[in-house]
Amino acid sequence: MMNNAFWLLIPAILFSTTGELFFKIGMNRIGGFEFSGNAVRGVLPRIVRNPFIWVGFTGFGLGALFWLAVLSRVPLSIAYPTLALSYFVVVIEARLFLHERVTWKRMLGVTIIVLGVVIVGLSEA
Repeated sequence: MMNNAFWLLIPAILFSTTGELFFKIGMNRIGGFEFSGNAVRGVLPRIVRNPFIWVGFTGFGLGALFWLAVLSRVPLSIAYPTLALSYFVVVIEARLFLHERVTWKRMLGVTIIVLGVVIVGLSEA
């Protein structure tokens, strides 16, 4: 990946994964729901009023802006696989901020994904 596009990819991934983190925090506070008419009508107002959900959407929006900048510079077949780096970031964020248990098998899987991204990136070098 071209060097300047890589520096745009980093905030795209960080903003998007942080958005996911805030979505999770918000939904932890709201609780689970089913996709039935009554359940959605009951929980939707709580989702809309939850500030963590709004921070999540903001993170997604900022991530999307940086992602558009990446797409304007790099072929999609190179850019899109690099988004897999977000798997690594999400696992780290979940461990640090949500105190989720991360097993060695999960870390091995994420490491394999990261190695795949490196191989895709090297194919353009």
